[in-house]
Order: sequence, then C-alpha cells, then structure tokens
Amino acid sequence: MPSEPQTADHAVPEAFDSSADVIVIGAGPTGCTYARTIIDEAPDARVLLVEAGPAATVPPGLHVANIESSSHRTAVQIAFQGPFPHAYPKLSHDEVARADHETLNATLTKRPGLWSLAEPSGPSDFPAAQASSGVGGMGSHWFGACPRPAGSERIDLIAREVLDDAYDEAERMLRVGNDRFTDRRMAERIRSRISRVVDDGREPSRRVQQMPMALVATPTGVHRSGPDVILGDAVDRGLEVRADTLARRILMEGGRAVGVVLEDRLTGRMTSVSARHVVVAANSVHTPQLLFASGIRPAALGRHLNEHPQVSLMAVLEDGDALGDVSDAAGTADGESGTTGVMSDPSAMAIASSGVTWIPFDGDRFPFHSQVSHVDPTTLGLSDAEVATLGPVISLAFFLPQELDPENRVWFSETETDWRGMPAPRFRYRLSVGDRRVIARAKETLKDIANSLGRPLKAEEPRELPAGSSLHYQGTVRMGATDDGASVCDPGSRVWGTENVRVAGNGVIPTSTACNPTLTSVALAIIGARAIADELRHKEKTCVSEHPFGRGNGMAPTTERSRASATRASVQPS
Repeated sequence: MPSEPQTADHAVPEAFDSSADVIVIGAGPTGCTYARTIIDEAPDARVLLVEAGPAATVPPGLHVANIESSSHRTAVQIAFQGPFPHAYPKLSHDEVARADHETLNATLTKRPGLWSLAEPSGPSDFPAAQASSGVGGMGSHWFGACPRPAGSERIDLIAREVLDDAYDEAERMLRVGNDRFTDRRMAERIRSRISRVVDDGREPSRRVQQMPMALVATPTGVHRSGPDVILGDAVDRGLEVRADTLARRILMEGGRAVGVVLEDRLTGRMTSVSARHVVVAANSVHTPQLLFASGIRPAALGRHLNEHPQVSLMAVLEDGDALGDVSDAAGTADGESGTTGVMSDPSAMAIASSGVTWIPFDGDRFPFHSQVSHVDPTTLGLSDAEVATLGPVISLAFFLPQELDPENRVWFSETETDWRGMPAPRFRYRLSVGDRRVIARAKETLKDIANSLGRPLKAEEPRELPAGSSLHYQGTVRMGATDDGASVCDPGSRVWGTENVRVAGNGVIPTSTACNPTLTSVALAIIGARAIADELRHKEKTCVSEHPFGRGNGMAPTTERSRASATRASVQPS
C-alpha cells in the first residue's frame, strides 16, 4: 500500500505557452457538461477541453451505436481501446455460460471500445475494471439508462431544490425520456408480468415502468445521446477541444491551481497552459490519478471505491410474438449516420423493439435496480436451430448497492507507471458479508422474475459478474459536508484544500446507490459548472467596472439563464 498522502507543489514555469479561463480535463459526459454549461452561462469565457484519447467520430463524442457501418463502428471502438489497438475475440453465449471464473474475467475485460484497468500481472481485486480513451469517453458506448436515485441513494448534501433543478437540466441536456416506446406490445407484456411479482406495496413512483433513456426514437430506430449531444454547438461558440492531449499534472501555487502541463500524445511535445479554474473529469480512476500526480492528495483520495455488484440472467418470454413487436420499430437505417436512428446495431434494434423496462430500487423491500430488455438472440452465439425454437430472449440485469468501506480503494504507485507514463493504479476491493446477503437474495429474485416471463434461457442459473463489470465506479473523489478526511471535495465538487480545482464524474457520488450513475454525475457537473460561471461573470463585471475603458464593449448581454443562475439558491445541506 502507498505511504500516507502528502501535499506538494510543482514548480511553475517562467512563462506559459497559452492561457484559458477554464481547463476541463476529460471529454466524457461530465467534462462535456462542464464545458457546455460554462460556455452557455459565461459566454466570454475561454474554455479548453482536453482529452487523452483521439477524436474518433464525426462529430466528436458521437455514440458508436449511431454509426451505421459495422466496419466503421468497429474501427472507432478500436480507436478508443488505448493500449489494445485490435479487435477483441468474441465468445458465444454457450462458451460464456461454460466458462470458469478466470475465463469469464478475461472475457469481460474485452468489451469493444474499452480497455482493462486491472493490474498487468497476477490476480486483481477488480479484474473487470475498464475505461475508454477518446473524445466522448464512456459516453460514446453507454447503455443510456438515466433513472433518478431515490431514498437512501439520494445525495442529501445539496439543497433539494438545487439538485432537482440540476436533474431537470441534466435530463434536458441528455434528451432523457421515459415515453419513447409506449406503443411496444412486447414492452407492455414484460411490464405486466413483472408487475405481478414486485409491485405489491410499492408507491406509484417506484412501480415497474419504462426506463428513462437518453435517446430519441426515430422512424428508423433509435438515436442514442452521446457527449456530442451534450456539447451541441459549443465549439462554434468558442469552446476549444484538444484530443490526443494528456494532462500530466496540475500546477499549484499554494492552494491555487495556476495551470496544467499538457502532453501532445502524437508528437510528445509538452506545453503549459495557465488557467483560472481547473476541472478534472477523467473518470473514477484517472481523476484521482491526476490529483495524485499533481501532489493534491486529500486523505480520502481513491478511498470508498464502490460499484454496483451485478447479477444477470437471460429469460425466454413465452407466448410472445417477437416478429410482431420488432415490426413496431419500423424500418432500417437510411444511411445518414449520426443524424437518424440506426438499426444495424443489434442493441439498438433490441431497444427499439421493446424499450427498456425498469424495476426501481425500493429500499429494503427491493434493494436492487433492474433493467430488462429484449436481446437479439443471434448475438448470443446460439445455433440457427436453437434461435428458431426460442421465443423472445430477455436480458435481466440487477445492479446492487454496496456497503461503503474506506478500505476499498484505488491507490497509485510512487515508482511504477501505466501505459501512458502516469502513476500506476492498484486496487483493493472486497465485498462485505452484507453485500453477499444481498447478492444471494438478488439471485432468488431474478429466478422468480424469469419464471414470471416464461423460463430461464437453457435452464441457466443467475450469474454473478466479476468485480468491475458494472463500469459504474464511484466514491474515489467523493463529496462531503466538511473537510474531515472522509471526502475529497465539497458539495460544489471543489477539492478540499484548493481554491479552484473541481472534480467530476461518478467518483464524486458519496452515497451507496443501485441505479445508473450518469444522470447524477451530469447533474453534479451542472452545479459545479454554474458555480464557476458565476465566479467568472462576477470577476468580469468587477474588471469592467474598475477599468476606465472596460473590456471591448463590456459584458455580453445577460441571458435569462444567466440571470436565473445569479439568483439561484446556493449549494447547502437540505
């Protein structure tokens, strides 16, 4: 394990190569949210968005499922795979079902578009941990489920009205809706059967329903929301995006960030850019990694690592008419990749046929979050004869909350480096006795639901996936109410002990959750970005009023949103 964290300042260069008001590090959903929100609310701000990986899609950040050509889609996925620039082998459903634990781990660390974070040699506590490297990050590959957390999942460090307003904006930004597939007969059948098993005693808002999804239904299928949707026209309005640019360290003077050292990964050239604000949105492993490399080491850095232990099962929907339901989705792709729905992607076709059914987390009554969707059986490696005899195949996935433990953590080597030359990450991760009880309960509940639909596929038992499989890694830069050593940042995502460094992403979430974290992470990014925009506008107004000639023609006209944010309630405990 590493030595006790220490703080250290790095030498500041005599002259910076360039400057920005805000440098955002990481072009996934939350990094793009920071950039877009600041551009919207402080239009004169100079914002630089840097990403270690390539800009592999047009537009940058496009969801890969929106790419019509399968060969093009594969090429883009490979571009996001960092140190593994090749297509991964695929195992059939039967091969996965027969696989031992080690083989299953190896399979789940080879998902297209992602690369493994596990230790390069020897066993890992977190074997299926993965990341994606490119403009769009994991948001170019994500499933798109956007439920709001409830009950114990919800963050109570932020005033309810402030957080709800941010959730509203996050749903608008991601194009989230739960009414996309109300006319799908298969979805109605699935929801009706599951409701009989789980809805008794639930509040109406927590009953079985359509999953809120970040996508738009089109006449040709679905168009998923990637970070390109978040960015919108921000580039046309002054946002600079630098791909293939690795942030090496944040330059500090005392507790204030003054700039960032950047490496052009194509040429190796190092530059230093001054900044008034720095946002680190690299992901739940690489965000604490950069803080560590920069000498910013709060005691809780990397601790409280948690994810959603995942249990899954395939079921066959009996007495179902798959062809009739698929025809509801209407049509095939029209060839305009990125502008309309694309039906050449099997997962898009499955969603278009039935939508996604959501069984919400409901406290101790139902301590799981479940997403249920139709699966194209031809993607499972089954024989044609097997497919011909099956009804619709339904995927049942349970995400479980995990007990929070500060000893579950990612930590970083002082001597070893990863493939990018940054401090190598290492994991310590254990499930508690309580976690094991919830997993056992989830397996029994999954079988009940599978039987309510018809039967488990090929009489299989529920499968617990290896640690890291959920891709929802939380807690490593968690927020807290006070700087007491148990958190990394305040409720506005500002890192303790710094004046102007903020963190973003799933790692900021401090609660134990079962539901997908992206909507929450985007909402928290909106709150942090609005705080930065408020500061920039205030400083700009001060500079204009104090300077005898102002700046150009003075401040840009104040928008309705700017006026609203200037009077918005501050972030505070509810």
